[in-house]
Amino acid sequence: MSTDEASPAPRRRWPALVVLAAGLFTCALALPRVIAYGVAAGDGGRAAAVLADGGPLTPAALADARVRYARALAVHPSDAALALALARLERRAAADDPEALDAARAHLRQAAAHAPNDAFVWSLLAQTAFERGAPVEEIGGYLKLSRLTGRFEASSMLLRMRTALPLWERLPEDQRDGAARDMARLGADPKLRRSLYGPYVSMGYAERALFLDHAFAGKSERGRFRSQILKYTRERRR
Repeated sequence: MSTDEASPAPRRRWPALVVLAAGLFTCALALPRVIAYGVAAGDGGRAAAVLADGGPLTPAALADARVRYARALAVHPSDAALALALARLERRAAADDPEALDAARAHLRQAAAHAPNDAFVWSLLAQTAFERGAPVEEIGGYLKLSRLTGRFEASSMLLRMRTALPLWERLPEDQRDGAARDMARLGADPKLRRSLYGPYVSMGYAERALFLDHAFAGKSERGRFRSQILKYTRERRR
């Protein structure tokens, strides 16, 4: 009788062992990510946050952040977010170190390999390729992938527009049509329109003319946008 009652006990241990093994396996998978983000924390993490907001960054903070994120990515090379953050840091560093653009491109491609549905990565790849003087075919390929993965994503639309306008006559017709639709959407949304002020001021005359033609349907909308630009530039001078 006692033997019969005791025999089910070992069988009941198996579910608990399976759950424990699964938990340990999950922890093992998460460990590289935890370590990597620990390496990137501190000034490096703060620098990446500032960079994402477009804020100022001292040369020392930028150098420290590049080192930290490079080490973090070496620990966890399949983390697309780390690769993207490092690429953005490298792009900022390219103002004083042109070779940093090559590193930014490499890290963006790494991010794209692990997050192929991230439209912003493809958009930034297109802009980085343009800044490196890459062939139009390469730039256009990235623009196309950005549209396929994030047609209505505001940050990607803005980057696609900024990349397409200087290459307008050299882009295929379908990509010009896509960029024109991006500009129309950005111009039609009052909230998104504010994000156009800075890029518009930095454009050349020909690019501004193209932008106004495609972003606004009529003369009154264009006139209103020009008035907003004048107000924006006056506020920047203060």
